Amino acid sequence: MSNYPFVDFTQISPNRTSPRKNAVKKITIHHMAGMLTVEQCGAGFASPQRQASANYGVDADGRVGMYVEESDRAWTSSSAENDNQAVTIEAANDEMGGQWHVSDQTIEKLIALCVDICRRNGIERLNYTGDKTGNLTMHKMFAATACPGPYLESKFPYIAEQVNQRLEEGEPMTKEEKAAFDKLAAKVDILEKENKELTERLGKYDKMGVYENVAIKWAYNDGNLPSWARDTVKKLTDKGYLYGNDKNSLELSYLMLRLLVILDRAGSFGE
Repeated sequence: MSNYPFVDFTQISPNRTSPRKNAVKKITIHHMAGMLTVEQCGAGFASPQRQASANYGVDADGRVGMYVEESDRAWTSSSAENDNQAVTIEAANDEMGGQWHVSDQTIEKLIALCVDICRRNGIERLNYTGDKTGNLTMHKMFAATACPGPYLESKFPYIAEQVNQRLEEGEPMTKEEKAAFDKLAAKVDILEKENKELTERLGKYDKMGVYENVAIKWAYNDGNLPSWARDTVKKLTDKGYLYGNDKNSLELSYLMLRLLVILDRAGSFGE
């Protein structure tokens, strides 16, 4: 069982049951009843004397903490039956007392987190019924408590609506996902440039997409060697792994270069 991939802080609590007894079918949202960061929330759950925990916490800046992995049951809702089926989330307040308000950043991250939990655990829709028969539940359904506070409770229909809309339509990339995508796209651009350079050196493609001149071999680590292979060849020659023939020619074919670079990127030749 996997966890949310964009956690900002992790401090696993001793207050948990491992593993949980049931598959994840529900999400239960609580409030922290305090203006806590994810670090402060984690510190509270770290005490065995407290006998409490949650799978995740979201602070007022929208940062996510993980305190119990989803494969384990957190001790959150005063109901072992619910917590064995639910991923539980603590939401920080940005004001004390009154409506126990939570920030817009917290609400938005709660929605994104719920979408991810649903997708990974095969929950097709998040149903808020106002009682514990739904699969979006709150603490007060299982104990005599005001949790999650009036403001967050009023947001439950909106949270379920937004989660279901994103599940149906496909959620736009989050900031973290966009950063990961941009990083991958940059690597693809580099590989495309290297491939273009190699194509120009090796000759034109024939109609089947195969190089007409595949017999070419590189003798030295100089300007004629493809740029994507130079660092690897230099490393291997410097370490004494790669020698030339009796004429000092390396005689490196295209396929050999590719194999050496792949092995190098996999860490086979050390730093």
